[in-house]
Amino acid sequence: MRYLLFIFFVWIGFSVTAQDSKVRLAYQYYQSKEFEKAAVLFEELYKQNNAQVYFSYTVNSLIEIKEFEKAEKIIKKQIRKDKRNLQNYIELGYLLKVKEDIAGAEKQYDYVLRNLPSNKNEISRIANYFLSKREFELANQTYLKGRKMLPYQFHLEMANAYAYQRKSQEMVDEYLDLLQEDPSQRTMVENSLQSKMVSTFDENLKDILKKTLIKRIQKESNAYIYSELLIWLYIQEENFGSAIIQAKALDKRRKEGGMRLLDLGEMALVNNQFVNAAEAFEYVLKKGQNSPFYINAKLGYLDVLYQQVVLGQIKGTEEIKNIENQYLEAINEFGNQAETIRLVKDLAHLQAFYLGKSSEAIKLLSNALEKNKLEPAFTGVCKIELGDILLLQNSISQAILEYAQAAKMNDANEIGDKAKYKRAMLAFYTGNFVWAQAQLEVLKGGTSKLIANDAFQLSMLIKDNTGMDSAETALKYYARSEMFLEQSKENEALATLDTLEVLFKTHSLIDDVLYLKARIYEKQGNLENTISYLERIVKDYSIGLLGDDATYKLAQIYDYQLNNNELAQKYYKKIIFDYPGSIYVVDARKRFRYLRGDKDDKPG
Repeated sequence: MRYLLFIFFVWIGFSVTAQDSKVRLAYQYYQSKEFEKAAVLFEELYKQNNAQVYFSYTVNSLIEIKEFEKAEKIIKKQIRKDKRNLQNYIELGYLLKVKEDIAGAEKQYDYVLRNLPSNKNEISRIANYFLSKREFELANQTYLKGRKMLPYQFHLEMANAYAYQRKSQEMVDEYLDLLQEDPSQRTMVENSLQSKMVSTFDENLKDILKKTLIKRIQKESNAYIYSELLIWLYIQEENFGSAIIQAKALDKRRKEGGMRLLDLGEMALVNNQFVNAAEAFEYVLKKGQNSPFYINAKLGYLDVLYQQVVLGQIKGTEEIKNIENQYLEAINEFGNQAETIRLVKDLAHLQAFYLGKSSEAIKLLSNALEKNKLEPAFTGVCKIELGDILLLQNSISQAILEYAQAAKMNDANEIGDKAKYKRAMLAFYTGNFVWAQAQLEVLKGGTSKLIANDAFQLSMLIKDNTGMDSAETALKYYARSEMFLEQSKENEALATLDTLEVLFKTHSLIDDVLYLKARIYEKQGNLENTISYLERIVKDYSIGLLGDDATYKLAQIYDYQLNNNELAQKYYKKIIFDYPGSIYVVDARKRFRYLRGDKDDKPG
């Protein structure tokens, strides 16, 4: 008996394996358009287990090889077996349409629509079957009739059907009707729309969505979901100005307390849209100190001012002193807490590098580090800043100590890598090229792409310019100039670079000299000279390591300091096309698109 059972199970196993092999082969024939072979196998599979899927593939294969009579015979036989399965009538209608019997096809399709069951899943299944036959209008009619029969409205299904037809307006209307009915579907709708907006679906989709939303907002002011979706759309376009206008209106109507504006301000700040960021933060600040978002809004607003100083948009001493006072007021207002330390670090930087108050800055940072138990990451950030200021004062050994401590407590993260890079730079400044090179080789594989890139460039600079003369005089001149710049001794730096150029007219460091001079003149506010030196690099040394740096720097100057949209776009575009492997490509593409973008009308 056991032997017979063993034989039985073995036979079953072979049968299943043979069946699977036949199924795979049938699909393979179909996909490779060997329809005659596919038809034979699918018909055999259909006769064995009567599965609807094999029936459909059998009919499709026969239609492809124009065996219409056999296909019709099989379909009608299937209808006789199961008259309630409306898919069979769709198969017959499709066959008749292929045979150009339009009246016969319409008769079958009409039968399907007249006999739709009052069942959501069945209606969806029948509509999808129409879609598989590219009978889009009949799929729409199926859903529309389903709406009359059931309380369920099939908005999502209709939207998908319209998407197949590239009917963007109808698709958008269905999505918006769905959101009005069920706002919890917002994330799903946003994801679906976003995937279509970044594809080749319809280049006009954003405009269609925007216009439809604005009309609905004006007509149905209490349907907040439309305003939220419009804000989302503006964010996708990085049109934070329009997003903020909508967010303010929504905040007032829903009494949200400014949370939405705080988020928008932070997004605008990340994208260097400082005017918009400041507007958003100021809106929250006007709600007063009792607002739960007040502290974050104040931090964000001061960060906007800080970034504008660093990028050269704010240059006047009196303006920077005014920002210093705002920082001091905020520190006094918030007291001794974690948020205040961030303010202290930025204030120290402003005092040391823009107001000539390095001693005050060192005292401020040292007191903050002494009185507060901070996370290693933020302690590291503050110690790096302290090291930079000590270097400014020419306290080299103390700067090295601060960098070393920052690196030790952040050994495996980006902050630690930055501290190690700073130490390598100090070794470079003081002519210890061998030690600096060894550290830079390690940092080339670091956690930060930006630091790794800087380490690579400095490593190549040392490698390419050592051994050219026994004393490495040219490189020492250059390194000394770099340190002078870090110490805000711009005139000494320029004089040293001039000497280098006179003594080593054809040296490979000349493009680096030009770039360093550009940095010095930018720091002095002489943008005419800055641009002149950068343009020389772009013209004469474009294939060198500094080609993309000079191009990107030009783009930023025209973008943020001179507000020359046309020239900023020119240089951002040059980065995208001439330096596709550059670390600046992502930001260049983002800013190029933003500067090129249309300024849309805003709804009231």
